[in-house]
Amino acid sequence: MTVTRPTIVRLFEGGVILSQLLRIVNVAAHVGPMATALQAPPLQIMIGPVANAMIAIGLALVIARGRMAMARWCLSVVVARDVVGLAGIPVVATMIGIPFAIVSAIAIVLMLAAGVLMWLPAFTAWLAARKEG
Repeated sequence: MTVTRPTIVRLFEGGVILSQLLRIVNVAAHVGPMATALQAPPLQIMIGPVANAMIAIGLALVIARGRMAMARWCLSVVVARDVVGLAGIPVVATMIGIPFAIVSAIAIVLMLAAGVLMWLPAFTAWLAARKEG
């Protein structure tokens, strides 16, 4: 028997995945200017967004598929770190370019939206229903 996940849960999961994929593609598309600005090899530049995606998507799947409410706190830390990163968008726009900064901001806003969704009462009720049966 398959459990149908509510729309809010599917939106949450999709928001996290889309946010992380946007980041990876954005960094890959701008790896040259980033490598120059940071004076680091391109492979080293790609490690950050890929590792971040693995953590964020992994936590999202544990929450959305495994229905483990406690993992929301861990993902909330990742979301909070991203929101703090919004302050650096003007600097990133200067160093790497406005298109990179715009896509980065969109990815952060998607992650923030997913973070809000996972704390809405409907999402919490869905997670709590796991314990009931």
